Formats: sequence, C-alpha cells, structure tokens
Amino acid sequence: MTPTLLAVSAAYVVMGVLLLSVGLTARIIWWVKAGAIVLTSFFFVEVFFASKGLLGWPATGALPPKFQLLWSRVVEPDLKIGNRGSIYLWVEEVDENNVPSGLPRSYRLPYSVKLADRTNKARDEIMAGNPQEGIAEDLLEGEESAATTARADLQPDGGIPSSSGKVELEGALEDIPRVEFRPMSHPTLPPKP
Repeated sequence: MTPTLLAVSAAYVVMGVLLLSVGLTARIIWWVKAGAIVLTSFFFVEVFFASKGLLGWPATGALPPKFQLLWSRVVEPDLKIGNRGSIYLWVEEVDENNVPSGLPRSYRLPYSVKLADRTNKARDEIMAGNPQEGIAEDLLEGEESAATTARADLQPDGGIPSSSGKVELEGALEDIPRVEFRPMSHPTLPPKP
C-alpha cells in the first residue's frame, strides 16, 4: 500500500469517528443517525476501490478506438493456479491527425492466442524501432457491457474462480476485444500556403 492510500483511509476513519461521536450525542431522529452511519461506511468501501487508480492498476474498460502501442506484456494462462492469462498494453490515444495525446494508460485484456501473437509481433516491431499503431474495434453496446462486466470480475492475478475452485473458460472468447496492430501512420500536417 502506498502512503497516499493510507493517508486517505486514515482521513476517512477520522471523519467517520467524528461523525459517529457527534451523531450519537446529537438530538436527531435515530433513523437519520443510522442513515449517516451507513452512508459513511459505504464511502469507506467506495474510496478503497476508487483509489486503486492511485496504485497504478491497469484499466479493464474499452481501449481507445485508435492508439499508439508503447509496450505490451503477455501473461500466459496457468490453469493449475487458476489464472486465465492476461495481455497488458501500455497505450497512448491518437487523435484524428495521428498525433498521440501524451497521456499513456495501461489496459488489461483477456488472454487469447491470436491476440497474444499479434501483441508479441507488435512489441518486436517496437523493439526494432518501428512505432506501432493499434485499432480497437468498437463493440456493440450490449457486447461492451457484457465484456466489461466479465473483465471486471477478474482478480488481480487474472483468474476467475468458479464454485468448484477451477477456472471456467466457457464464454471467454466473447470477452476478447478485437485489436489490430500496424505501423504507425505519420501525423497529418496542415496544408502549406
């Protein structure tokens, strides 16, 4: 845990204790006091999960439609320990003029052999000095929510436990986004006078 996360958690604990001490002695209806305690407790949990972004966890949401691939890492599945595998991409969104935004972001995608091969080839091209551009196909609204929900259930090690303790791979292919890599296009320059 980082000092920032600990400081934020401690601040919420102090605020909760102050609210509890003031709330218990105040002449307020009991259900208002109970509601304030429940609401404060809810925000403890919310801050914990929202502060994961401070720790640098990769995003599990949709990739930008067009991006520059800065680096990648492929983690192979290991069914013995319940890990479905993951593909980590460090990307920078590209605008309509093929200019990177300057704000890199890390993404975690579900593992597939085809996507792993494409990602490794793109990484090899980057190592050879050829910048790579990625294009993520937009999913339909229903597909995106199902894929995002399935990816949100992944544990930090990439596994999804079932009731029997084994990893279930059924339906995993539907959750894998369609991503293609190609050499980076040159930026579009304004016309010369």
